[in-house]
Amino acid sequence: MQYSVFTHGTAVEAENLSVLTGFVKVGWGTVISLKEPPKSTVGNLDVRDMQGPGTWFHIPLTSTLTTFGRSNPYLVSVTLLIETKYCRITDIHVYDGAEIVEEFGGTSGDLSQSRNSKDINPDSPLAIPETFSNTKILVRPHKLFSAIGISFFATSFEDDYKDENGIKFRGRYPQATLIVSGAGAQYMVADPLKIPLSDRIAKAFDSIVRVFKP
Repeated sequence: MQYSVFTHGTAVEAENLSVLTGFVKVGWGTVISLKEPPKSTVGNLDVRDMQGPGTWFHIPLTSTLTTFGRSNPYLVSVTLLIETKYCRITDIHVYDGAEIVEEFGGTSGDLSQSRNSKDINPDSPLAIPETFSNTKILVRPHKLFSAIGISFFATSFEDDYKDENGIKFRGRYPQATLIVSGAGAQYMVADPLKIPLSDRIAKAFDSIVRVFKP
C-alpha cells in the first residue's frame, strides 16, 4: 500500500537568518527573501560573485510509525512544494532522525502545485507518468526508524537574474524569493492481506515469545 504524508510550508525554519533579507510566514506558506550575489570592483569593472550568501532550511514531517502496527513504513521519495524567483535550491538532504538517508541535487521553478502523477494516483492510467524535479526518489526504499526531516540549501544565482526573454537585468536587481508551500514524503507499507500466512504466524509467535521471555 502506498500513502503520502505532507506538512505545510509554514513549518520550515532557516538555519541562518542573518543571510536573508526577509522570512515571513503567511497563509500559503513561508516567503523567503534572499540576498543577491555580492558585487566588488576589479580595476574599473564591477564584478559579481556567481551566487549569493545562501543558507540551509529544515522542515520536519510527521512520523506514522505505529499506524500500521508491526509493518514499518518504507520511505520511497520526498517532495518540496516550492516556487523560486532568481534563486535555486542546490542541495536536498533527507534524514531519518539523526541518520542521513540520502543526498540529492537541487531544483528550481514554479513547483508549488507539482507532484508526480503516480504519487497522487498509483493506478494512474497514464502511459508515461508525469514526473517533476521537486520529487526526489530514493535509490532504494528506506525502512522508517523515527521521523523524516528534509533539509535543503537555497541561494540566489547571478545567472538567474534574467527577464522572461532571457535578457540579463541591468542596474538594480529584483528581489530573489523562495516560497515554500509544503513538503512531504511518499511511503510504502506491506499489505497484511498480501503477506504469506506462514510469515504472519511466525511474527505472531515471536511476539508471544517476547512477552513471556524472562
